[in-house]
Amino acid sequence: MSTSTRKEGDDARTRSHATRPSDRPPCPPWTRATATLAAALLLACGALAAVPLLAQQPGRGTVRGRVENAGTGTPIPNAQIQVASTTLGAQSGGDGTFTIAAVPAGSQTLRVRLIGYAPVDRVVTVVAGQTADVTVGLKPAAVALDEVVVTGTAGQARRREVGNAIASVKAADAPEAKTNVSDFLAARVPGASILQSAGVIGAGSSIRLRGNTSVALSNQPLIYVDGVRMRGDEYPKNVPAAGGQNLRSSHVNGSPLNDINPDDIERIEVLKGAAASTLYGTEAAAGVIQIFTKKGSAGKALWTAQTSQGFAKERPFGTDAVPYMFMDPWLRTAPRGSYALSVAGGSPALKYFSSGLVEDNKGVLPNDHEKKYGVRGNFNYQPIPKLALEWTSSYTNDDLHQTPAGNNAHGLTLNAFRRDRNYFGSANVDTISQVLDFKLTTGVDHLILGGSATYTPLPNVTQRVTLGLDRAAVENRQLRPFGFPGVPQGVISDQMWVAKTLNADYVGNWEWQAMRALKSTLSWGGQSATVDTRDVEGYAENLPPIPVPTVSSGSARQGFETRQKVINAGFFVQELVGLADKFFVTGGVRVDGNSAFGKDFGLQTYPKVSAAYVISEEGFWPKVLGTMKLRAAYGEAGRAPGAFDAVRTWDPVGWNNQPALDPRNLGNPNLGPERTKEVELGFEQALLDQRVTLDFTWFDSKTVDALLRVRKPPSTGGWDSQLENVGKLQKRGIEAALNAVITQYRLATWSAGLSLSTNHSKALDLGGAPSFAMASNPGTVSTLSTNGFGYVAQGYPVPVIRARLIRNPDAIGVPADTVPNYYFGPAQPTHIVAANTSLRTWRGIEISARGELQGGHWLDEDASFQALSRAVEWPTCQSAYDKIKANQQAQLTVRETLWCIQKNVRSDMFIYPADFFKLRDVSLRVPLGRMVPGTQAATLVLSAGNWFTWKKKEFPVFDPEQAGNDGFNAGVRYISEHIPAPATFTAQLKVAF
Repeated sequence: MSTSTRKEGDDARTRSHATRPSDRPPCPPWTRATATLAAALLLACGALAAVPLLAQQPGRGTVRGRVENAGTGTPIPNAQIQVASTTLGAQSGGDGTFTIAAVPAGSQTLRVRLIGYAPVDRVVTVVAGQTADVTVGLKPAAVALDEVVVTGTAGQARRREVGNAIASVKAADAPEAKTNVSDFLAARVPGASILQSAGVIGAGSSIRLRGNTSVALSNQPLIYVDGVRMRGDEYPKNVPAAGGQNLRSSHVNGSPLNDINPDDIERIEVLKGAAASTLYGTEAAAGVIQIFTKKGSAGKALWTAQTSQGFAKERPFGTDAVPYMFMDPWLRTAPRGSYALSVAGGSPALKYFSSGLVEDNKGVLPNDHEKKYGVRGNFNYQPIPKLALEWTSSYTNDDLHQTPAGNNAHGLTLNAFRRDRNYFGSANVDTISQVLDFKLTTGVDHLILGGSATYTPLPNVTQRVTLGLDRAAVENRQLRPFGFPGVPQGVISDQMWVAKTLNADYVGNWEWQAMRALKSTLSWGGQSATVDTRDVEGYAENLPPIPVPTVSSGSARQGFETRQKVINAGFFVQELVGLADKFFVTGGVRVDGNSAFGKDFGLQTYPKVSAAYVISEEGFWPKVLGTMKLRAAYGEAGRAPGAFDAVRTWDPVGWNNQPALDPRNLGNPNLGPERTKEVELGFEQALLDQRVTLDFTWFDSKTVDALLRVRKPPSTGGWDSQLENVGKLQKRGIEAALNAVITQYRLATWSAGLSLSTNHSKALDLGGAPSFAMASNPGTVSTLSTNGFGYVAQGYPVPVIRARLIRNPDAIGVPADTVPNYYFGPAQPTHIVAANTSLRTWRGIEISARGELQGGHWLDEDASFQALSRAVEWPTCQSAYDKIKANQQAQLTVRETLWCIQKNVRSDMFIYPADFFKLRDVSLRVPLGRMVPGTQAATLVLSAGNWFTWKKKEFPVFDPEQAGNDGFNAGVRYISEHIPAPATFTAQLKVAF
């Protein structure tokens, strides 16, 4: 047995302060971090930043200009400006300005391009030794029909050619100070429900695109970054696997999505159903999110420095009398800070973008602290005209310290909520604060690498190969030291979890012009993805009283290891035919194999067909109706079973010091994927010179061969329930988005947007099986968990909340009238309404707001049951307690009788309508111009996030957006002893130079 004797806080590195004057204060940590970041970026980009730039020479001048919206006069950032027939160019900054030096004298043509806007060529006269000023106005493209999209298409396609819905979110259109990718997407994608899970720092967000697709598998969408597939499901929770301590944790899961620096993002494309995601095959039924990060452009290096400072603060989530549910002594206003630096530029042959980020964030709970470091390097190189190479890379290191929370006897929130009925038997603040000696740390190392080569041997033939690696390594470590209450001898665990996703893609395209009006594009390709997950954990009890114990320090030690590898591969072929550049038909098929399929199952085929018709380009179309594209699509996609669901497995156990096995999974050689078949109909329209746009989609989706767990008869030998392809599920709804420029003047422009999405699901067929409780976490073996009271029942929503209904809750003096096993309604929202508005005024100052309403669903609030069943004096029962103390028990309502008298309390009586409205963001954006000599632009943004929440009065305490111990990927959400995600305030200063 070995122990660690190094004192906590010691560092193996030698430190020297001999050269620092004794009266000089040490350099603050943030200054050191910023300096380190700047040095790293300079080293990484030095060679590229040294791309030769033409100095001011005789016969040359300078072009200085501004790119703005032609209708509103507001600045447009990130536009590409190129001097025709030269290698000179620039990119517009945050205030729309740009400068191009050493431009040859004479008449020059500036070409200005930006996705989503009609391209513009502007002639400017350059005089040697002088500066020519120019303003270029861009108009939004008609319904963005010529905008290039990638996700769900074989290579690239113009939006006019695509017959299915693709939601696109551009970072330049989001004025707020961005904190993470999940919050950036919230209330911006119709049909997407994005929910924050808890107030513990590092907690991820649930993402559902058109609700649940599966009852047995994960419903998180696939995620790609620059063509590289990354992990979409949550990181493992920091909870030990041994010793009966699986409730001891902070009970939140981190999200790989939030490892991406949101300020590195150019745009995000979202596919929400099988009709759009067919080409992704067996794993895309829950949708696809593709993130495109920024790239460089030809021209001199453009540096951007940014700092964000702010704080997080918990908003009231209890009753008027007890607004913070007794958590007041431990909640704090938590400072947040970040520092970022990026550079972009290059030559026509070699372009680059590189960035770095340092974050230092405290959380609202006492032990919560996060330090994050991230770097990115994106490079585009064209060595010869027919070959283009692209390299993308990013690395994130996230160091988290978290507070024990959730339904955790050794946690802060549970013991604070339950007061003198807690595991200490005391409401004393100092007594409860002993749990803060529980050390929970998580370290994340996330590396994403991607390379692609595009070869164009002929003008109408292109071939692209992409290779990508996503490697996420997590170390979860927790320590309850010697003398910790509850386990005086101490407990320690250390988990090393690594997930690697290796993907390879090949796509070929051949364009053929059959005649003047007829165009054909034949596409073919293949794709493979290998997901390799390794998990090793050490666990020990009975620790010595030393400052920094290790797993080897314990006298009782255990080890655990799991490994799994899943390989999915397939190929596709697709044909696109276009007529007169306004009518397009696409047909294709994807064929897949997966290592999780049963050995007798074979390959799976997924067809697709779609049509798009730009009807507004017909001569009969009234001009007053603007531009319109009609679209229709049908497609199929799948969801593969778990790695070991098709094979027979056992649990290794020991019995009387001898090895033994317990039956686990019986195995099914015919097991295959779930298949989701979807039909989409819709249109995209723009009116009043693009001032009003409307996007509408109706969808009908059916999941056949749905995987359900079927119980095996005892005669088979005690095996667990087995997944079988026996179910049939349905969901249908609409998605509509309306955006309008309400008033448009150069000094004031007011725009607003409104979206509505509905989603109604139903279990059509359970293959003869009775209704069953949905597993708390999809992919787990057990279906006996009733966390959230979510059930799958034929003819009802998927899943449906089933519990006890109190028919006469407010009646006095009569017996309770309750209905057991009552079907309340769906666990997922049936309607989402999102709204946004912005007002741009003098000098480009912009005020914006964004919010959303989610409703039509139900939620189990378990924390109140856990408290009331233990006779905790709970705030929602204060009126009942007053009546009881006044000997007026006859005046208790039925609800008070059932809730507030301990012997009557049942777990199935705390079901509430979960409707809520959140004001996601309110921001003020102020362009500061060239505030410092030598800079191009500066911008100040003030953002407040989640500062207002509305919920139904029937929901007495907590936040309907919260989750339970199962994290954000739970099949059925419920609320446990957590606090809601806090509100935030951020001040961000960005300077380009």
